[in-house]
Amino acid sequence: MIAAAFAHGARAQQVQRDTTAYPDSVQSRKPPASTRAAGDTITARPDSLHPRPDSLKASTDTVVGDSITVLGLHPGDTTTKIPKDTIKAPIAHAELPLVLGVGEQYTWSRTEMFATGALTLTQLLDYIPGLTSFTSGTLASPQYGAYAGNPGRVRIFLDGMELDNLDPRSGGALDLAELQLWSLEQVTVERGADELRVYCRSWTVDRTTTSTRIDVLDGDQRTHLYRAFFGKRYQHGEVLQVGGQQYGTSSDASVGGGNDLSLFARLGWANKLWSFDGYLMHAERTRDLRDQDQGNTLLEDSIPRQDRSRADMYLRAGLGNPDSGVWAQAMLAHTNFTEHSPFTPVGSIAVDSADTTRTSTQYIVTGGLTRWGMRLSGIERYHKLQTGGVSSTAIRASFEHRLLALSLYAERRGGDSSSTEEATARLTPISFFAVSGTVARRHGGTSINDADELSARLEAGVRYKQAWLSAGLWRRDATVVPGLIAYDSAYVRQPTVAATGPFVSVRGKVFHDIGLNIWAVRWNSAGYYRPQLQSREEFYIDTHWLQRFPSKHFRLVASIAHEYRQDVLFPSADGLESLQDPTRRVAIFSHAIVGRIEFHILDAAIFINSYSGVTPTRVEKVPGFTQPPQRILYGVRWSFWN
Repeated sequence: MIAAAFAHGARAQQVQRDTTAYPDSVQSRKPPASTRAAGDTITARPDSLHPRPDSLKASTDTVVGDSITVLGLHPGDTTTKIPKDTIKAPIAHAELPLVLGVGEQYTWSRTEMFATGALTLTQLLDYIPGLTSFTSGTLASPQYGAYAGNPGRVRIFLDGMELDNLDPRSGGALDLAELQLWSLEQVTVERGADELRVYCRSWTVDRTTTSTRIDVLDGDQRTHLYRAFFGKRYQHGEVLQVGGQQYGTSSDASVGGGNDLSLFARLGWANKLWSFDGYLMHAERTRDLRDQDQGNTLLEDSIPRQDRSRADMYLRAGLGNPDSGVWAQAMLAHTNFTEHSPFTPVGSIAVDSADTTRTSTQYIVTGGLTRWGMRLSGIERYHKLQTGGVSSTAIRASFEHRLLALSLYAERRGGDSSSTEEATARLTPISFFAVSGTVARRHGGTSINDADELSARLEAGVRYKQAWLSAGLWRRDATVVPGLIAYDSAYVRQPTVAATGPFVSVRGKVFHDIGLNIWAVRWNSAGYYRPQLQSREEFYIDTHWLQRFPSKHFRLVASIAHEYRQDVLFPSADGLESLQDPTRRVAIFSHAIVGRIEFHILDAAIFINSYSGVTPTRVEKVPGFTQPPQRILYGVRWSFWN
C-alpha cells in the first residue's frame, strides 16, 4: 500500500508533455535549414518549449515577492492556473536564549526532533549529559528527568509560558509527558550549572499553500499512534492550524499502559510588524494500573489508575522579532488540570477527590533588543495559583563574537524569595580549541539553612573535522530534592549532599556523514536520583547521498546507541543517601541498546525504532518497576503540500 502511494505521488508530480495542437500559422512554418536532417525524410519540428506566444514558456514559473505562480498552457486559461504560494510574515515566537558551550549545542528543529525517534520529551532529553530519566513503563507512565540528580531543576517553557506542575500525584517535579512533543517546531536546551531550562516553540506555518501531514505508528505492547496536522496562511496574514495525536498501549498491569488524546489549535494574524494569536492544547490522558515487580520485597502495591485532562492556552500579542531588532510581547496564559479518578497514595489511608481541579493563570510581559551580536531582554511573569500568587522577574544579557561569548541570567521569585544568578562564558582563541564555564548562585527558597548554593561546570574541547571532543569538571552544591510520589508515596523530600565529578563528551560528524554522540559523567558518589556513573554512546549516519540524489529527495538517518547507568537511589524517610544502607530503595538498571533507522523519500519518512535491555534481564528506571525487555516501533510520516 505504501509503495502504491509512493508511485501515485511520483506520477502526480510528473510534468505532462505538451500535446496541444499549434495554430496553423505555427505548424506551417519551416525550421531553418541548419536544423534539417540531410537526406532524411523526417523534418525536425519546432521545440515545444521554444518561447512563442502560444507555447508553454519556461519563464512562466516566476518568483515574485516570495510567491510562486504557475500559469496555464494558453493565455487566459484559468482552469489550469495553480494559486500562487505566498510566504507571509511569521506569527510571533518566544525568545530563545544564546546557548553557550563547547561545540554543537542541544537544539533541534522540527525535522531533527522527529528524526531522533523520540515520542516524548523524556526520550529527547536522554541526549543531555547529566540528565537521568525515570519512567515506570511505556508512553503513558509518569515520566521525570533529574538534572545533576535533582528532578525539581528541570523547567519547561512553551512559547514563553512556564509549564506549571498542577498534578497532585507529581509531588515537587513536573511530569515531562505534560508537554506534547509532537506539536513543537523547535526545542532548545540551556544547560545551567544546576538547572536545565527547556525552551519550546510550538509549530507555526508561514505559507498560503495548505500544509498537511499524517503520521502512523505501530509496535510492541499493542502500541498504536496516529497524528494529523493542518496549517494554512491566508492572503491578509491570517493563520489557521489544527492538529491531533492519539495513542494507546497495552493495559497489562505488568507493562503500565494507557492512552492519550491531544488536540491543538491556533488562530491568529500577523504582518511585518504586529502579530496576534490564540493557542489551545487540550490533552486527555489515561494511565492504567501498573503493578510493581513481585520480586522486590522492599516495595509493595502499585501505581493506581489515573484519568485526567490538561488544557494549556494563551492569547498573545507581539511587536517585532525576538531574533532581530527591538521587540515586545504580552501574553495571557491559563492552564486547567482536572483529575477524574480517585487516588489512594501508596501507604496512605486517605483517598483524594475524584474531581480534583487545579488552575494556573500567568500574566507575562517581555521585551528586548537583539542587534550587533548582543541580546538584552527582560520578562515579568505573574503566576496566579489557587494557593496564591507568585511574581517572577528575569533578565538576560548576552554577547557573541568569534573569539568571546558571554551570557548573564538572573531571576527572582517573589513567592518563595528565591533568587538565581548565572554566568556563562566561552573563549575560542583558535578555531579548533574552546574553553567554556558556567557558574550559578542560588539563595532563598529551598536552600538548606538559608545558605547560598554555588554550582559550576568547566569544560575544554578540541575540534576534529565537524566533531568536538571535550572534557571537564562539574560541581553541584548540596540542595533539597523532591519525592516522586507518583511512583510511591514513600518517596519524600530530602536533603542531598554536594557532588563533584568529571565528564567527557564527543558530538558531531567525524568522517563524512558518520558521527558520534557520546557523553559520560562520573560523580564522586551515588546520590538521590543520581547514579555514580552514567553514560550514553551513539554511533550514527545522517546522509542525503547527494551523489545519487542531488535534489535532496532522499535522506537516511540510522543509529545504534548504548545506555548505561549504575544503581540509582530514591529518597525515603526510612533510608539514607548511601548504597550501603540495607533499607535503601534502588533502581537496578545496567545496560540497554537503542536503535533507529529512518528513510526520507520525497515528503515521506519511514522509520523503525527499537529499545532492548541487556544483561541483567531485570532493567529498572524506577525501583520495583521492570522495563519491558524489548520495544520495537515502526511507522510512516507523510507531508502534503496542496
